Amino acid sequence: MCSRLEKDKYGSLDIRNHESISLAELAGRIRSSDPDAYADAYNQLKGPLIRYIQRFISDTSASYDVLQDVFLKLWEQRSSMRDDTNLKALLYTMARNRSLNVIRKESRQADIDTDVLFELTHSDDSIDANLEHKVLREHVTEWLGKLPPRRAEAFMLSRFHDLKYSEVASIMKLSERTVQTHVLHALRDLRAKLSAFRQEQ
Repeated sequence: MCSRLEKDKYGSLDIRNHESISLAELAGRIRSSDPDAYADAYNQLKGPLIRYIQRFISDTSASYDVLQDVFLKLWEQRSSMRDDTNLKALLYTMARNRSLNVIRKESRQADIDTDVLFELTHSDDSIDANLEHKVLREHVTEWLGKLPPRRAEAFMLSRFHDLKYSEVASIMKLSERTVQTHVLHALRDLRAKLSAFRQEQ
């Protein structure tokens, strides 16, 4: 299994296309040591997971190392998975914890990629179509960086990674109501910043 992940890191792995299989089914099969289910889970979640990891770790090589560590740990601990394991929430939790460990160890600051946030804000009818991508991105990066860390993380998990509030709550070890409050407050703060930005133009 290790060699398959290492090859993918360097772009040389061509895993066959699989039909989308529910993560609940894959979790059960991984628990039963099914390598094909493991490969399917990797194919389905590697993209969003690496983007999530790179919000903490800007270095490409280091972020892929974290991704590999997460999936290798999943395989090593597969027998301890419960029948009702939420595979997506589990992997995001593992990715978050591993990323934070790397940051603490190497004293790195999280580098937030705002491509998705730009798309979100640019789709708002209240935003002038002629705003330059670069200018808006610079401001959005600043605004997002000034949000309370937990608020920003809840917002990113919910809006960028399409996680349910219950899944975000599991990852962040918060109640669903607290997660919802974080997301709503983040939206309010960002929209206020955007409104003020427009008025200055």
